[in-house]
Amino acid sequence: MNGQSAAPMWHQVHDGLRSFIGKRVENDAEGDDILQEVFLRVHRSAENLKDPERLISWMYQITRNVIIDYYRSAKRRELPVGLLAELEEGNPQQTEPKSTAAAELSGCLRPMLSHLSTEYQEAIRLVELEGVTQKEAADRLGVSLPAMKSRVQRGRQQLRKMLDDCCSIELDTRHGVAGFEQRRPGSPCS
Repeated sequence: MNGQSAAPMWHQVHDGLRSFIGKRVENDAEGDDILQEVFLRVHRSAENLKDPERLISWMYQITRNVIIDYYRSAKRRELPVGLLAELEEGNPQQTEPKSTAAAELSGCLRPMLSHLSTEYQEAIRLVELEGVTQKEAADRLGVSLPAMKSRVQRGRQQLRKMLDDCCSIELDTRHGVAGFEQRRPGSPCS
């Protein structure tokens, strides 16, 4: 990959990568430094990419590795609970930019929140919508970390069931949302 083809590619993913980093690193200046390091690693390793179809996934994997390196540095604070597992897992639904269908589908989740119990609503709102760590959410709500983890997990499970009952979801080859159709008008996502 030469410098001329790298520039358009970089512009296409820049905002998504910056957002991905921003959800995991609070300091904007350090987030920008991480983004720059990602670009350098991508540029240095571009010839190692074996499957151009996986370019975006590959770039997000590099980004996860740079974030892990950032937290492992002796000068840095401790890695937030669960972040290492998330980054090492590399869940494509959490890493790659959302398609239009995925963005529309995520809009269905907000009305569904009102169908959860108050404790699950608060947990999901803080962790998933506001992006705070489970530890911070537990501190805010005055519950233990295991209790918060349980609330988030159960809230996610209930939302997933409501979404499955409400919509027929079509996935693409990378398991991202390619499209969806409501099964029942008047369901919680209407």
